[in-house]
Amino acid sequence: MQTILVVDDTKTNIDVLVSLLEEYDVIASLNGKDAITSVKQEKIDLILLDIMMPEMDGFEVCQILKSDESTKNIPIIFLTSKHEKEDIEKGFDLGAVDYLTKPFYPSELKARVKTHLELRTYQQELEKKVEEEVEKNRLKDKALFQKAKEAEIGELLMQISHQWKQPLMEIGSINMHNTARIKLGEQLNEEDLLSSFDKIGDILKFMSNTMESFQNFYKPSDEAEYFDIKFAVENALSIINSTFKAYNINVDLQDKTNPSAYGNVNEYSNIVLAMLSNIKEVAKSREIKNVNVTIILDSENNKSKVDIIDNCGGIEFENIDDIFLPFKTKRNSTGIGLYMVKGICEKNGGEVSVKNTEDGACFTLVL
Repeated sequence: MQTILVVDDTKTNIDVLVSLLEEYDVIASLNGKDAITSVKQEKIDLILLDIMMPEMDGFEVCQILKSDESTKNIPIIFLTSKHEKEDIEKGFDLGAVDYLTKPFYPSELKARVKTHLELRTYQQELEKKVEEEVEKNRLKDKALFQKAKEAEIGELLMQISHQWKQPLMEIGSINMHNTARIKLGEQLNEEDLLSSFDKIGDILKFMSNTMESFQNFYKPSDEAEYFDIKFAVENALSIINSTFKAYNINVDLQDKTNPSAYGNVNEYSNIVLAMLSNIKEVAKSREIKNVNVTIILDSENNKSKVDIIDNCGGIEFENIDDIFLPFKTKRNSTGIGLYMVKGICEKNGGEVSVKNTEDGACFTLVL
């Protein structure tokens, strides 16, 4: 049963309204202060509010309720003997949904009450659905973010594998060489051993530095600052360089205006890395040899502009912007990389766009 709060300083008026609205749960208040208290304590679906009351009139009660986040959506119908045009305008300006003057027709009052209660029910159902959809989207984005992190970890491990492959082979080669000499009966002198140890030490130092670079690159940070675009792009390239070499992907970095931008440098580098990784995946899936990637750093309208151009055949979607939607992919992958790129880019106040060129695709980052 829906609850109606009747506010009137005349008990006879309240008795009449309680009798007329017997199909509802009716609560009565004889003054404005009690009415505000009742609204705070009870679940009120509609308020019938008189204007002329001592201490606090109906206009003040309405203003207080409409300025409170927890009560502003409760529909208020003014029911009063004040019928001047300015009073009616003031009532609506304060947020009332309706205005009835005394004396009133009982059938008209009941019809208006019924209508506004139905509208209130629709509003509450809509609010509930909106909350449910917001929660669903929040959970969906959380799941997408988790998948993105999993994909990122996989990419990270693959990049570390490529970075460490050659150094590990060099260590293995040194050990095999020394082992072979020992088996052949050669005497390893102190100088040979120290030389081998020094080489292995240098290789291990390189591997340690590589690991530190990865750690700094993926370190979470919410800090925003002015940063050099070239530094951020080169940071991403240093991470994926070995992977690109393994897939025979060449990069031409062209710095036209040495642009800078304001944002999170780590997140920007991650955006660039994700886009470069996407090119690698496309080249791999389409079995394209001799892939060329051109990265052009420029400025336009006081904003940094980075074009990442490839020769991998372009975007195959009919609507090219669909590539930024989650799970929109024609490859065997999660399809969330570019979706996350768009989200992170917009979070930093930037935008990302794409167009097809004669040989491939051109992604543009503006910040």
